[in-house]
Amino acid sequence: MTTQVSTSVIVKQLPKSGTLETFNVYVLNAPVFYAAVHQPKTKYQSTDKEFSLTAFVDEATKDKLLDEVMLNKGFALVGKDKTTKPPRRIKYPLSKDVEEGKTNYDVVEGMYGFGLAKPEFSKKGNPMTVNVIDKEGQPFTQDIGNGSVCTLKLFGYRNPEGQLTVTLDTVQVVEHVPYESKGGDGNVVDDVLGTYVVKKVEAKGTGFAGEQVDEVKPTKTQLAPQPEPEEEDDSLPF
Repeated sequence: MTTQVSTSVIVKQLPKSGTLETFNVYVLNAPVFYAAVHQPKTKYQSTDKEFSLTAFVDEATKDKLLDEVMLNKGFALVGKDKTTKPPRRIKYPLSKDVEEGKTNYDVVEGMYGFGLAKPEFSKKGNPMTVNVIDKEGQPFTQDIGNGSVCTLKLFGYRNPEGQLTVTLDTVQVVEHVPYESKGGDGNVVDDVLGTYVVKKVEAKGTGFAGEQVDEVKPTKTQLAPQPEPEEEDDSLPF
């Protein structure tokens, strides 16, 4: 089993917003996957956009978030817990559970994943952003690769059921893993070779021994592998 990062949580109560109880929640040293925090991405089965990431915490932090903070989130154990909608499959699979080359969560084995997001616009139509900073508090502009360790600042309010509904506020990059492109602009970031351009097949042509070859089109998985969509409400009431 991979050595786990030790995570923790801090909660700070804020002045009420009208009748709403509001809080800042800090999740410290959480590995993240699929971080779309510089630019919003289109939500699953929607035309709306949001900033989002998947964060991973240890069992103690997960229990505190659920039992004490009462976070309005669902958590899934890496390599074990399955999705709720059919066809059911392991939500965060290990390398032994997927085909070679597919995204796996070996680096966060034994941890619990959950999704965090922030809408592109507030309910009043104002544009929103996520602050992304480095350890010194300076702006961090690089794309964040899977497995990067971050401290996350969340803003939250108590819903009528007493649960804490949260949105992303700030991402502090503690340990950066470079983002590896899966197609896109044709560049690949490699630990040994560095950044290089992948030669693409642009149209039908002649292959080995004069055979015809078809244009290679990337699949949806190759273009942008996505995590299982989360069902929790990350919207703000104002």
